[in-house]
Amino acid sequence: STPCVRNAVRELWATIAHTSGAKIYSLVIGVFTLFLTARLLGPEGRGQVAAITTWASLFSTFAYLSLGQVALHRMAEDRSQRRFGALFGSLLLLTGVLTVAGWLVAGGMYVIYPDGAFKGLPWVPLLVGFLALPFMIWEQYGSSLLMGLERVRIYNRYQVLGRTLAVGAVFALVGGLAWGVVGVLAANLLGQVIVALGGIRFLWRFARESQQGCWPNRVEIQALLAGGVKLHLNAIGAFLCTSANILILSHYHGAEQTGYFQLATQLLGVLMIIPQATSMVIYGKVTSLGPNGAWPINRRLLLQITLGMIVMSGVAAWLAPWGIVLLAGEAFRPAVAPFQWMLLGLIGMTFSTVMAPQWIGRGYFWQAATLTLAVVAINLAMNLYLIPRYGIQGAIYSFLITYGFSVLGNGVMVGHCQTQLNRAQKR
Repeated sequence: STPCVRNAVRELWATIAHTSGAKIYSLVIGVFTLFLTARLLGPEGRGQVAAITTWASLFSTFAYLSLGQVALHRMAEDRSQRRFGALFGSLLLLTGVLTVAGWLVAGGMYVIYPDGAFKGLPWVPLLVGFLALPFMIWEQYGSSLLMGLERVRIYNRYQVLGRTLAVGAVFALVGGLAWGVVGVLAANLLGQVIVALGGIRFLWRFARESQQGCWPNRVEIQALLAGGVKLHLNAIGAFLCTSANILILSHYHGAEQTGYFQLATQLLGVLMIIPQATSMVIYGKVTSLGPNGAWPINRRLLLQITLGMIVMSGVAAWLAPWGIVLLAGEAFRPAVAPFQWMLLGLIGMTFSTVMAPQWIGRGYFWQAATLTLAVVAINLAMNLYLIPRYGIQGAIYSFLITYGFSVLGNGVMVGHCQTQLNRAQKR
């Protein structure tokens, strides 16, 4: 009933507020670090950090195979969580295997053709950046397991701790020891380790209490990989939509323009705090209530969050000209206009983020992947054509068109979810 939905939404807003608070704190720390390192390293150094972290994120995106989301789907099918231990043990094993594979591929790329993909990036910073790979993969898995158990607050606590220690490490390593780019990447590594491993003790205890223990299980590994094959194209596509432009811009126009553009995209990430926190909370409800049961709550939150993001976009566009210069320095004034233009894409980003639990909870892996691949093909084609010719402005055009398609695709999904709920209520 509508009153029940309203009460559930109010309860969820409390959890969203807690999750958003942790993410807001973490991202405020991240933005502070971003502006601090921008001043310490300048546009070129900041561009090197952007390129290396994006490469590490790209390898993490390919390597983690969306197995955390598949685990959420399997947890939704087994609400008693009898096989949780087998899921946990299997994901631990796969983290190690996928990390080694990622390191071998990256090392081979650098040794065989150092002036290719990693052109202009020194090997020591690259090495430090890629040490974060196993922890980036496990953060995806561990946070998904905590979301499925509705224990996202554990993840929130360690997110706050990790980001706090990371910014302290930036002061020590970059400001104190003058390690430059390597110091920033080492500080990021410290924070990533803490965030990724923070909830593992709770997960280990919960896994030991399940019927299957906490050892890897062949059946679970096969199920995870089978689901990942269907779903992972969606994750790769989503990453390419948001990050391929940085790599292409770095290759064709160097570290300075990359530094401007990455600053703008990082600031967009700050504004996406609440949609991301909402998605994390909805995943838990989809697991406990099922996709149809959670849809009335999901629908109401989607409307509320979208309206809120429109207001926030207007405020951010107004504050950007003096805020970015004040915090990052006069050298980053060229980042103001790209940031203002890219704010138009926040509606598409919000739709994509808040609707993700419904795609995953309903097991629509192929459908999500097909939609994303179609958008990615257009996005990559536009980036490869526009960025070499127009630089940052070309990347902006590609970004906006991509998230325009996202609104259309997820709008269709909204109608489908409502139709499915109506049919279920008539039975």
